[in-house]
Amino acid sequence: MKTVGSILKEARVAKTISLEEVEKATKIRRKFLETIENDEYAGLPSLSYAKGFIKNYSEFLGLDSRTVLAF
Repeated sequence: MKTVGSILKEARVAKTISLEEVEKATKIRRKFLETIENDEYAGLPSLSYAKGFIKNYSEFLGLDSRTVLAF
């Protein structure tokens, strides 16, 4: 079953983009990116931050953020 983290990680790996590149472009700290990719949302500051991070990360990867957030 697909999860938000797996969708984002698969898209990032398919585009051969490193976490450092995502961090630099989105201004989202690497530890939060790793937390999202591992579906460990308790490690994020709040639900609002989680939604914002996922929206920005998915848009950076060229994904539809509404679809990703629906997961």
